[in-house]
Amino acid sequence: MKTLITGALGATDAELNMLCAAGLEITLHPDERKPVEHPEQFEAVICNGLFLYHDIQAFSNLRYIQLTSAGLDRVPMEYIQSHGIGLHNAAGVYSVPMAEWTLMRILELYKNAARLYENQTAHRWEKDRSWQELSGKTACIIGYGAYGAETAKRLKSFDVRVLAVNRTLKESPWVDAFYPLEQLEDVLAQADIVVLAIALTDETRHLVNKARLNAMKSGAILLNAARGGLIDETALLEALKSGQLAGAALDVFETEPQPDASELWERSNVLLSSHNSFVGSENHQRLIEQVRTYVIGYLHKR
Repeated sequence: MKTLITGALGATDAELNMLCAAGLEITLHPDERKPVEHPEQFEAVICNGLFLYHDIQAFSNLRYIQLTSAGLDRVPMEYIQSHGIGLHNAAGVYSVPMAEWTLMRILELYKNAARLYENQTAHRWEKDRSWQELSGKTACIIGYGAYGAETAKRLKSFDVRVLAVNRTLKESPWVDAFYPLEQLEDVLAQADIVVLAIALTDETRHLVNKARLNAMKSGAILLNAARGGLIDETALLEALKSGQLAGAALDVFETEPQPDASELWERSNVLLSSHNSFVGSENHQRLIEQVRTYVIGYLHKR
């Protein structure tokens, strides 16, 4: 099976040899932005943002896509579905480090870690009586895929009440109750912690808008490591300034890199990171195992 593999996979020679031995005829394409020669020859593609820079229609024999990213917002879903092209994202590959980032940021907000770092730098001995306990809090996780599940599992170990809002209702040992997306406002009113773990689609763009921020429990904190477009950042700033939200931790933004002029940089109750939450020491191995499972699985089903 003729397969285009972009530099997004980062495969070693040994891993590429393993894929070749399984039946893939591989062409390497290190830079997804550069032209692809004879795209019509490829039946499978392993990539990240390849179709942001190339018309998928030029890949006229394409039958399968394996993404190295968890999101589906970088591929033309309507075309893929209408042409019966198989598609797998990297679901679960990055969930563990993202969940660890989420717990880290919740605790940093609750323990005012930014002030601790300032005091250490200034050699200042200062008691802080504002610290909160995570135990006994209620968390709302919006979206319950692999990242949502890994986050819920960790929150339960801190004796947190976990409520999940999802398009489909599921069962999980780490969730106290599931709610449909239509009941989001009701759940937001109960939550001390709101975690965004849902995919970005036309339906979910600016899911967290002014109305929903106002629906949140006063003094709640908001965390987003999913996609920046889920939040109306103008409305978020207003909620942070007014005190409706006690704080926020953001790893993703509508505009990346985040502009220097953004007020979010200056907010003492906001923790920012540079789209880094997905980084983990075991990601590559999980991704290669997924490629082995799905791409080679597709090859054997043909």
